Amino acid sequence: MRRLPKREIICGLDEAGRGALAGPIVVAGVVLPSEFSFKKVFPKGIVRDSKELSKKQREALFEVIEKYSLKIIVEVISVREINKNGINWANTEGFRRIIEKVEAGQYIIDGRWHLPDLKEKNTKTKCVIKGDTKIPTVLSAGIVAKIKRDEIMKKLHRKYPQYHWDTNTGHGTKYHLQAIQKYGTCKYHKKQFVKTALSNFLWKNQ
Repeated sequence: MRRLPKREIICGLDEAGRGALAGPIVVAGVVLPSEFSFKKVFPKGIVRDSKELSKKQREALFEVIEKYSLKIIVEVISVREINKNGINWANTEGFRRIIEKVEAGQYIIDGRWHLPDLKEKNTKTKCVIKGDTKIPTVLSAGIVAKIKRDEIMKKLHRKYPQYHWDTNTGHGTKYHLQAIQKYGTCKYHKKQFVKTALSNFLWKNQ
């Protein structure tokens, strides 16, 4: 693995799971070689934001990212932490932890965030709206975050099969909400998210 000068290293960051009713937020950071190009190494593959890809397409892209990345780092923010501190804290805390652990010349985060004080790394960090559609390192981070979070939700599904997290990955589908009505919630549900989603669901189905 070739070592880049720190000033040339760009760490892209993205998250998965923010809008789900259950399960953690997973934040990923990815560093790619400066000359990296998906067109060169994956010419026949589909390269898009993780939410626009099928499971098979995501997995194929993930293999490419794993093969060519210089560094991949993942942080998991638990539901317990989310329920205690709030969803925005969870997102920015995940970004903060990765930035603290990775030495880079620049950190690019997908979206628009009010980040905590990153000290000497403040000037090296920027947020880019739709960065996951424009910047390879950020797009890669989104793919990694999604893949890793789906793996977590599959494992949780084995403990709580009634919620069908193997297919809905904790999101507020009709069947997930119906299961919550029937079985109640568990410790992996985001309390405020469930309360709001159930209220809307019940109102629409009156």
